[in-house]
Amino acid sequence: MPGERTPELEAFMDGLRKLRTRAGEPSFRKMAAKSGAVSHATLHLTVTGRRLQPWETVREFVRACDGDEEEWHARWQGVQLIHSADREPDPAPPAPKWRSKRVLVPLALVLVAAIAAVVVILLPEDQAAPPHPGDSSKFVADVTIPDDTVVKPGTQFVKVWELKNTGTVEWRKRYLRRTDLPVAPGTCRTPERIPVNDTAPQGQVQVTVTVSTPPTGPVDCKIFWKMVDEEDREVFPSNKPIYFSVLVRA
Repeated sequence: MPGERTPELEAFMDGLRKLRTRAGEPSFRKMAAKSGAVSHATLHLTVTGRRLQPWETVREFVRACDGDEEEWHARWQGVQLIHSADREPDPAPPAPKWRSKRVLVPLALVLVAAIAAVVVILLPEDQAAPPHPGDSSKFVADVTIPDDTVVKPGTQFVKVWELKNTGTVEWRKRYLRRTDLPVAPGTCRTPERIPVNDTAPQGQVQVTVTVSTPPTGPVDCKIFWKMVDEEDREVFPSNKPIYFSVLVRA
């Protein structure tokens, strides 16, 4: 149906949305400011529009989220190739020589019904649901190391967050996992996953990670984390990640 997204385009846009989530879900205005080449509205269309955007636009989206340009260019080319495949145009029906006014009324009703069906089909899908029904969480506080704390190169510090289990599911064998794996050189080093103590519904828990700063500065470390279960599934896929942010300065 014209104007409807293909499965390939849906999967491509979903991948871009996940890339933005792993980057900390920056606003489209911040992404546009970082790009300096496209507007925030154009970047928004990259993951909400009905058409595959030009590679130049997609590239700026990927750059703003620190993605791998070669990987995403290859994925873009695959979708673009499918969309540009030759298709036989539908033959136009012969124009009727005469039509009574009685025929025009039901035809208009059919067109309205068809348009309504398209609108229903194109409504956005619900956000991904947690794998454990009734599961929910809330960020409470940074217990140590407030955002943009200045720390020395080649040192260690301990970051502590406090979280609340606001759902009806007991947290058992949960972890916080870094979202920027594999870790790039020259940034703060941490374990890839850190354990979350078992927490009953409506209970609160403090989660601790030991961080090693790079040997030289200046470096800005902003590390994002998502909660996963023992099968390494994200348990709150629609939630924003938690993070710590420090300024490594000599």
